[in-house]
Amino acid sequence: MPVVALLAGCGGYSQVRDGATEQPVWPEMGAARPIVPATMRPDLDKLRKVQAGMTKTEVYALIGHPQYREGLVGVNEWNFVFQLPDGSGGTTTCQYKVLFDNAALARNFYWHPVACADRLNPAPPVAAAPAAPAQTRTLDLSTDMLFEFDSDRLRSEGIRMLDERVVSALTDAQRLQGIRLIGYADRLGADDYNMTLSQRRADAVKAHLVAKGVPAQNIQAEGRGEADPVVDCQQQSRPALIACLASNRRVRVEITVDK
Repeated sequence: MPVVALLAGCGGYSQVRDGATEQPVWPEMGAARPIVPATMRPDLDKLRKVQAGMTKTEVYALIGHPQYREGLVGVNEWNFVFQLPDGSGGTTTCQYKVLFDNAALARNFYWHPVACADRLNPAPPVAAAPAAPAQTRTLDLSTDMLFEFDSDRLRSEGIRMLDERVVSALTDAQRLQGIRLIGYADRLGADDYNMTLSQRRADAVKAHLVAKGVPAQNIQAEGRGEADPVVDCQQQSRPALIACLASNRRVRVEITVDK
């Protein structure tokens, strides 16, 4: 890697905390200065392999240097400008952002515009066929296992759970119609906060599935806060109450496929 890539850049553009941000900030497209211009037209197969947990060196090996000269050491955000096929013989200009956590591992990924994710994982063409009855499979996943406490950041155990229980189920599905993700919280805390957190967690699960190759337009994510509880707990001790309410803290995954 050239020496210039080893120097810390002038800082991230977004407010990043341990690999996450509530509001991605995008630099001007015209300010991109790729060391190798060809990296603006990435190998899509390699781009699809970028995933959470990778080191900066591993990300670099797949898609090249960050194009705003952010550097390698002491930075937590890399930005890219890509020309992606638009499906009609032309290209679409897209911005791509990788955020790294405190251990310098890739944690979250963003596209601007959001629809650019569909250029990377286009929906398969729908062949004309007789309508078939749909079948929905429902999975309830504990947010205590999926996420860090009071956070929308996926834990490593949560990523494994999604890969083993959801991604593997999608691999077995012959014809996916859609996925519905519903985030829930328990009744502790303010209603508005719980609603927002449940939505952010549903969005985080969606982002992981998109990174695994599921077309973004096939996924619906919503947060319902403390609605639809499955248990009603009356314990006086707060630790006991928190433990009892664990079943209410969940992300429901509804996978609909053709039979």
